[in-house]
Amino acid sequence: MRIYLPLTDQDRRMLEIAGTRVDLEAGRAAWAVTAEARADRPGEDEEDLEYEALQDAVHIAFSAGPSTARALVIAADVQDGAPSPAAEDAGVFGVVLREEASARIASLHVTEQDAAAADADDTDPALLWFDTSEATDALAFLDAASGS
Repeated sequence: MRIYLPLTDQDRRMLEIAGTRVDLEAGRAAWAVTAEARADRPGEDEEDLEYEALQDAVHIAFSAGPSTARALVIAADVQDGAPSPAAEDAGVFGVVLREEASARIASLHVTEQDAAAADADDTDPALLWFDTSEATDALAFLDAASGS
């Protein structure tokens, strides 16, 4: 199952070292297309649902950082039974991991705009796609925006 994870400091350290896997603790929040999400949005195709789950993770990432920061979301694959639906306030795509897991990173997504610009634009933030082999490039792009 594909899950979407806003970047944490621990994720960042793993990306700087290896860039292909991320260790996830039990209870970690993520966003994914689940059977419940499909049932909630009948008729929507899988690609649109994945896009919506990714955008939910982007908005959570934005809310966790300063308004001058871009957001990075990791797309990772875990066992189908690893996540369970989260509390209602996480939205239809919100999930939590039932137990510790090691996930294979599929790709990295960095917003083109910072949180303030994306909010002013009032559309879903445009995302730049990075392959796992480009993890350091994705982090450098993220850092360049914040002046790090």
